[in-house]
Amino acid sequence: MEYLSIGAVFRMENSWLGEWIAYHRHVGVERFYLYSDDADTRVPDRILKPYIEKGIVKLRYVKHLPGVDHSPKAWRQKDVYRIILQEVAAKTEWVAMIDLDEFLLPRTCDDMRELLEAYEPYSALAVHWCNFGTSGFVRRPPTQINHLLRRGDLLWDRNRYVKSIVRPRRVEIGKADGVHWFPTTGGGTVNENQEPVVNMESRPIVSETVRLNHYILRSWQDYWEVKAVRNRSREAGACDDVYFRRNDRNEIFDDEISTRFGKVIAGE
Repeated sequence: MEYLSIGAVFRMENSWLGEWIAYHRHVGVERFYLYSDDADTRVPDRILKPYIEKGIVKLRYVKHLPGVDHSPKAWRQKDVYRIILQEVAAKTEWVAMIDLDEFLLPRTCDDMRELLEAYEPYSALAVHWCNFGTSGFVRRPPTQINHLLRRGDLLWDRNRYVKSIVRPRRVEIGKADGVHWFPTTGGGTVNENQEPVVNMESRPIVSETVRLNHYILRSWQDYWEVKAVRNRSREAGACDDVYFRRNDRNEIFDDEISTRFGKVIAGE
C-alpha cells in the first residue's frame, strides 16, 4: 500500500503532465491515478508511457467509464472523483484530489509524507489555495513553478477555497458531491492547525505549514485556448474576460517553490 497518492482528472493539459508529475514525485507522491477527459487517447498514452511502465501512473479514460454523464456541459469531475476514491481505498493511505494547475507545497519540510504524519488522527487535511496570476506571460511559459512567480495576497478572499488530501477508506462515497471537500467518518477534516473544516470554503486562510499553489490562468494563451474553451460545469459559470481580469493577480513576487524545487523540473 502506498502512503501518498494523487487522484486527478485532466483535459487539454497534456503539455503540463511532465512538470506536474516530476514535481510531486519529488515531494513524496508515490503514485498517480489519472483520468483523461480528452477524446483522443494517443497523446497522453505517449507522454505517460514511461511512468505507466514503471508503475508510477495508472491512466484511464473518462469516456470509457460507465455511470458518468457524458453530455457536453455535464460536471463529470465529481463523478470521476467518486470512482477514484473507490478505486484507491485499499491502495493508498492518503490521496490528494487536485488538478494539474495545482502544486502541493510543504513549507516546513520537503516531503508531504513527513508532513502528513501529524494529521494521522484525522480523515482529511484541507489545504488552502494560493492563487498565482500570469506574471505577464501572454504565450505559454516553459514551466509553471519556475516562471509563474507572481501572485495575489495570501489573504485574498479567493484563497479561502481548499482542496483535500483524504484517507479514502473514510470517505462517505454516497454523500460525496463535490471536488474540494469530502464527507468522512472517524476524525473529520482539519486545516493545518488541526481546526475543523466543514466545507470547501474555510476561514481563516492558513498556509504556514502547507499550501496549494494554484496557477489558475497560467498565461493569456492558456486561458483563452484551454480554460475558456474547455467545458465547464453549469455551476462554475463561464470563463470570460471578467474572470481573467479578476484572477490575474500579480502584486507579490513569490519564488519559494522555484527556489526550493525548481531544479527538479529543469529538464521537463
